[in-house]
Amino acid sequence: MVRRNLVLLLSMLFMAFLVQGAEKGKLDFEKDKAVWKTAGGKEVIIPAPELIIKDWVQGKNSKMHLAVNLEGKQVKRDFVVLKYSVDSADSYYDIIGEYHLKLKPAEDTNLILCKSKLEFDSPVRTDVTVKNIFQIQGNTVKTMALPERDGILRSYNLRSGKAGAGRYELGAKAAQGVNCSEIGIPVVGVELNSVDSGRTDLAVSIDPYCGGYIKAGSDNGSTEVTVSTTYNGTVVPMNSESRTIAIEFMEDPEGKLSAPENMHPILMSFYNTIPEIEPGPDWLHEVELVYYDYLSDGGEGWYEGLKHLAEKIPEEYRDCVALCQHGWYDHFQSYAYDHAKGEMKEHWTAFPGTRKIPMSPDKMHKRFKFAKDLGFKTLIYFADGTNSDSGFKKFNPDFVLRDKNGNSRRGWKGPDSIGRPVRMDPAVDDLREWFKGYTKTLLDEFGKDLDGFVWDETFYIPVHTISYSQKTPAYSDRAMLSLVSELTQIVQSYKPNPDLAFLVSDWGNNTNALVSSGTWEDTVMHPDRWYNSMFSNYRNTLWSNLWHPVSKAVHNKYAAQLGFPQGLSNGWRDDEGPHEMPQDILNNVIERFIHNVENDNKRPRYFNENRDPVRYFKCDK
Repeated sequence: MVRRNLVLLLSMLFMAFLVQGAEKGKLDFEKDKAVWKTAGGKEVIIPAPELIIKDWVQGKNSKMHLAVNLEGKQVKRDFVVLKYSVDSADSYYDIIGEYHLKLKPAEDTNLILCKSKLEFDSPVRTDVTVKNIFQIQGNTVKTMALPERDGILRSYNLRSGKAGAGRYELGAKAAQGVNCSEIGIPVVGVELNSVDSGRTDLAVSIDPYCGGYIKAGSDNGSTEVTVSTTYNGTVVPMNSESRTIAIEFMEDPEGKLSAPENMHPILMSFYNTIPEIEPGPDWLHEVELVYYDYLSDGGEGWYEGLKHLAEKIPEEYRDCVALCQHGWYDHFQSYAYDHAKGEMKEHWTAFPGTRKIPMSPDKMHKRFKFAKDLGFKTLIYFADGTNSDSGFKKFNPDFVLRDKNGNSRRGWKGPDSIGRPVRMDPAVDDLREWFKGYTKTLLDEFGKDLDGFVWDETFYIPVHTISYSQKTPAYSDRAMLSLVSELTQIVQSYKPNPDLAFLVSDWGNNTNALVSSGTWEDTVMHPDRWYNSMFSNYRNTLWSNLWHPVSKAVHNKYAAQLGFPQGLSNGWRDDEGPHEMPQDILNNVIERFIHNVENDNKRPRYFNENRDPVRYFKCDK
């Protein structure tokens, strides 16, 4: 048996900014622990994190806890620097790395952000679990509320000595370790009780860029909160990982923990973990009718359909209608963009294998101007997931998403592609650069003309997907969400038009919407398909597309009654635009649209345990 020394150097940076107000929060250091005393008088002990590795030498189910020893400390007025080493002298492994943790109490609130970064000198090829623990003194858990994946908020009563948990799924194995409910947004609500100070509610959130579980339970008069993340180093060698945790106390709540007025600040607390993502623009919340045009009727359906809609809809209400121009490009994974030149092509043919419609930037500008002059919100179809048309002469096989057997996955095949569309891997750096270049070029060319972008079928990279497209396996699902985040940030930083939106289409299967401006998905407005998308779009908008406005007209009626925008379309399935469809059906849509606009319709944010919709005022941020 060969013995190797395991030395993991952890450098933990604790930075605290004094909380302003009648009382100030304080971050102290006691022995080998940090102590956060909130402005509201709570005391939270934050011990060193636990790091656990999977010990394959001892057996596939064996684990090794690494002892954390304090090496030194530096205390200053506004922060504490702690240096830890982790030594496992009897181990077979030789791993060296650093772990940085920044604790930042926010001003004017009982909130602390915990930002960590774990880095290794060389790839670690075994599973690594990181547990961050928060011990809340003198308080016990009474109830836990979970925003579950099916769009329903559920509450669980917890007895002393019992714990509750919720898991957020992204990245294979990340949330393993507890048998609990899956949550649709990575935040849990906890009702705490203290003999001295009464009730306080607590929000515990993690960033959405990796999965994990959040667990809370009480024993001996105190509560322990655990945030656990497992990195599947056995398959995806681990080099560097980051994590953000938000802990926030809500003072003086009234009524049940699950009451909307109590859950709203808890759910909103999650967004503290992603300050880089701004809320979607306000206009999104005013939309009550959406319209998809798939370059219908040889391209002329856009003009005829919008002209007819304008005749039906009063001018003052038209900015509550959102349009999407689909099918305008030449190929998937080209989209009339020349990556080498960083610009749009001068001319191309849309639907090159079927309808063969001549197109150019000038023609696109004309289409957008026509819609905007009528007063409609106008968006462009950004892409069909990460699909690439294998019939395109510049199809790049190096970008293809592959499983461990080298197999690829098919994408959606429609009349706008020549060959068989294939899914590309968002973990491939060159593909990510292509998408970023494409986004910037679209902004340069059309950013001033438009109100937003719609990235369709973002669910084509399923949760837990590990890709084998490159020499080293990668978390493709996590890469997709981080790519959505990067593109959202590019769009929201476009200064000439700060109200641009970047929407995704997760079908309730993914949570990419958490880092976008909202959702415009293709679920045919089926009544049962709204639920799974609720929490991932909590602060933003949730729309669907209806390719069957005639044959499934009842779906529009249900959407309007529930509080979602209705949908019209042309160029696919029913293939009947506003000027072609039965006018009694269109008139019913317009009547419901005007009613919802005039009555400031409020969409559901989620459903309670009785499946009743829970609503808030639009733009309640």
